[in-house]
Amino acid sequence: MEIKSIQDIINETQSALNLKDYELAYKIAKENIDLNKEYKEGEYVFKNMLEEFLFKVHIKKEITRKYPLILDYSTLYSTYGEILLKFERIEEAEKSFNLSINYNPTNVSGLFGLSKIKKYTNKWEDYKNLTLETFKFAYTPKDLAKSFRNLAIYYFKEYDLKNKEEDKKIGSYLITLSKKYSDEEEPKDIVIEEIEDYLKSKGLPYGPAIEIITICKSLGFQLDEAKKVVPALHYFKIVYDLTKDENIKLTIDDLNEKIEKRLNE
Repeated sequence: MEIKSIQDIINETQSALNLKDYELAYKIAKENIDLNKEYKEGEYVFKNMLEEFLFKVHIKKEITRKYPLILDYSTLYSTYGEILLKFERIEEAEKSFNLSINYNPTNVSGLFGLSKIKKYTNKWEDYKNLTLETFKFAYTPKDLAKSFRNLAIYYFKEYDLKNKEEDKKIGSYLITLSKKYSDEEEPKDIVIEEIEDYLKSKGLPYGPAIEIITICKSLGFQLDEAKKVVPALHYFKIVYDLTKDENIKLTIDDLNEKIEKRLNE
């Protein structure tokens, strides 16, 4: 049997998932992924420097071994968990998502998957807590939109159970913010500001995590100063995609000019 690299397995299973060929995705995963892999405490893998810094800020555990990205066990197991859910293999999926989070606690795909299992099993407080955790690590508009949408599900469920108008209001507000960070029609700024202020007063997430913005800006400026323009651009783009900050847009334009100038030299 052909031995595939971890990245090949991830790419092939993800491609099958994108095509909705779940049987093929499961076949590839089943043949190549060991669900009984033993995790050793302290071993982690991160996709980028942002994730590693977020780990240090929020998780604060000792890193005894850091795997290179070509051994991305976290994405491997979050992808397998997603496949297993398609076949309602709940216990196996939970095991896979837990392995994913062990290897990278900042991997929102693993957290999203595990929260979905809590929803399926009606463990709503666990679902809420896991969903709140995703806000710490959601550094793309797509993931942030999903975090808001998932938290809205919790509050709509609370409304169904308790018939409290406030829960319904919070759920509706969270859906509006989800639309702000997705491809759907963006609400008016004045409405968004009122919603953000209200959610903030309730101690709930109302935008991207400040740690994500701060770390990305810091990395961007440090990398630019070190003349590592392309990775600097990557982190400034994360900030701009989440905030639409015009000052960051000017910085991005400046970096693009630097890249173009170097290419023309």
